[in-house]
Amino acid sequence: MTDEVASFYRERVPAQYNATLAAQRKSAMDDATAQTVLEEMEAVRASIVVCVGEASFAFDIERGAMTSADAPTRPPFLVMRHTPEDFESIHAACGDSLLGFLGALAGLGDEMRITSQRVRSLRELAGGVRLVHEGKPGFTLEAWFGDTGERADPDATIRLAADTFAQLRSGALDPQEAFLAGAIPIEGDEGLAIGLALAAMSPE
Repeated sequence: MTDEVASFYRERVPAQYNATLAAQRKSAMDDATAQTVLEEMEAVRASIVVCVGEASFAFDIERGAMTSADAPTRPPFLVMRHTPEDFESIHAACGDSLLGFLGALAGLGDEMRITSQRVRSLRELAGGVRLVHEGKPGFTLEAWFGDTGERADPDATIRLAADTFAQLRSGALDPQEAFLAGAIPIEGDEGLAIGLALAAMSPE
């Protein structure tokens, strides 16, 4: 694993997320809807883990603020995995956002906010979903939920063509319409895959 990957996860990911929190706090000063979202963000106390090859990076979220940690202080509600070789492609597609791929599934044009509602929805899932970006060079990212033990193979696979991902990421394509139209192929456990998409799309 390169220093670039370590620096990205330990420094840039928390900085990006906390910048989103700061922007939300600013918006909440004169916007009641933004204040409601802020309260949902600040209610979160949770942990996330990202595994890159043999290395792992933990993130704690306390009252909405994200910090990098040596180990999660709580059982993580989400564990993401990818290979070191896929890092550059993931970064190019998702930027500094830790949840950029899930944000695309939700049709969000900006940073995906981790709210208490989204955490509750994601905690209801159990199993693994393989997320495949079919661009060139493309990448594969796994998202695991619940107590999955040492299972190696995800239960479902969601495939996104490069143009579909770009339209979802920009907010130009409605994710529900895309799923209904079959523009987002699902293999394996459709219930889990759709549950993940619905959790990502849950109101902030």
